[in-house]
Amino acid sequence: MNKRQLRGSLGATVVGLSAIALSALINTPLIAQEPPQAPPQVPPQAPGTRGAGNQTSDSTLPPSGIQRIIENSTLHFQSAEANFRNGSFDRARRDYDRALDTILESGVDIRSDARLQQHYQGLIDQIYQRQMTLMVVAPASSGAITPADSTNSANNANDKGFGQQPFTPSPLDELTKLDLTEDETRGVTAEQARKAVTTARIDFNFKPNYLIQSFINYYQGRGRATMENGLRRAGRFLSMSRAIFKEEGVPQDLVWLGQVESAWSPIARSWAAAVGLWQFIPGTGARFGLQQDSYVDERSSFEKATRASARYLKFLANRYDGNWELAMAAYNSGEGRVDSAVAKSGYADFWEIYSRGLLPNETRNYVPNILATIIIAKHPEHYGFSVKPEPALTYDFVKVNNLVDLRLVADATDTQPDLIEALNPELKRGVTPPGDEYLLRVPAGKGRALHAALSRIPVEKRSSWRMLTAQTGDTFESIARRIGISSESIEQVNGGVIGAGRKVIVPVNGNVRSVVLTSARSTRAETRSETAPGSRSNVERQSGGQQKQISYRVRKGETLGDIAGRYSTSASSIASLNRLGRSARLRAGQTLRIPIR
Repeated sequence: MNKRQLRGSLGATVVGLSAIALSALINTPLIAQEPPQAPPQVPPQAPGTRGAGNQTSDSTLPPSGIQRIIENSTLHFQSAEANFRNGSFDRARRDYDRALDTILESGVDIRSDARLQQHYQGLIDQIYQRQMTLMVVAPASSGAITPADSTNSANNANDKGFGQQPFTPSPLDELTKLDLTEDETRGVTAEQARKAVTTARIDFNFKPNYLIQSFINYYQGRGRATMENGLRRAGRFLSMSRAIFKEEGVPQDLVWLGQVESAWSPIARSWAAAVGLWQFIPGTGARFGLQQDSYVDERSSFEKATRASARYLKFLANRYDGNWELAMAAYNSGEGRVDSAVAKSGYADFWEIYSRGLLPNETRNYVPNILATIIIAKHPEHYGFSVKPEPALTYDFVKVNNLVDLRLVADATDTQPDLIEALNPELKRGVTPPGDEYLLRVPAGKGRALHAALSRIPVEKRSSWRMLTAQTGDTFESIARRIGISSESIEQVNGGVIGAGRKVIVPVNGNVRSVVLTSARSTRAETRSETAPGSRSNVERQSGGQQKQISYRVRKGETLGDIAGRYSTSASSIASLNRLGRSARLRAGQTLRIPIR
């Protein structure tokens, strides 16, 4: 992760589903499709605010106006810093977001004022440093069983930071800098564009312009790789996107905004904190019903963000009396910016306000770029492209509630953890949100396996317990030796039955630091130690050969007496083993060796 990937808010989202949508809750109904949603009430956006993805300005504010924005942003940042110091990371995340949103939603182009740009960049740098600090405290999860890093309660999870999903740069960042070359513009005419539009049979009306042909030329030349990648990756989401756009009454050809917005990447992030396939900034995302908190950022969702995008486009088209060029421009720059340009020019016509220089360069490029993309995508072979689209993503939905660790999901479905994360990009912390029902995506055909697995695990244990697949010759004792917990505890939760190929529940204590690799195809489960310096294993014998030790990670507020009581030992024994005083104050995250019988 680098600053470019983190640029913007840290708060920071096919239907060809083979969808048995299953419930992981006993006695709850199966769900076969995305639940119906009532259209949200869309509040009007004030002049000068932004669209889905990018910062523009309505007018130049006087110095006093810029200063007020900086002061308001600073107040939120100071509140975030205080919460960060107090360990209230969830509140800190929200305040860091507000510090950035105060600027991003002000309607002022950050790059138009040196003070504002310096302030914004300073915020980015400082928040980036806070994120790096938290990644040391709470490193991102891996596929291995690492109970110390599991989230075993809502309280624990709240202290694990802002969310750590990776991001890729948005192609919109480069669109700002794009200048067409002489070769791309030489000899192009509006008539060429008109013929291209007629041939493509696009499902909405717009006025052909020579710039559309110039962008077709760009994609046939130096932009060829970008177009080929987009045509290939579009296959993952086209069926889902078209179905949702149709349901919302939006022209289906407009789904190709996804190529220009994100290159069809649900984890794309722009410089302006826009995220997901459809590049919503925090404010616009919230305005169209996308949940954003320390667990979930629905701007990266497949279905919900697509529906929000369709609804926003429809809202904009209605605002501009069905003019889709203006709707697309406002999607990029904000309706306040477009309203201002229309008012200044006296024309509700994109090409007119384009010619008068009333739009920022990114938006000027954005509309003809999308129209060129649609034209090529409708008949790629005609323009010299022979690209096989990737197959549509197919998955099952499983309804879960409370915290469920995605590593447990991977264990239960014999799936790589990275794939589970990729299917659920809106989950920021490797777990489903606490206290809410959540439709979790798993590979097609794996829903029933996950449903069956979760039905064996208590709801409150699904964020810490894990599973492995028993191999030939495995016993509870052999598994216990590998993991470092008692065979009795494993046998108790598995009903006394074990056999090759059976999923074995591992009732891991969230503070015992052990690692078990659990590939179903492996011939054995491997182990490695993650204990305190100087100890050889998470379970080891003392020199006398009689006493075992485990490595334990201290929770916030715990004392030696608390830990001693949990493991039926004495505070003095723990203190002696760790060279501590009996009244020593422990710090959260500290690793201790605990003698056990």
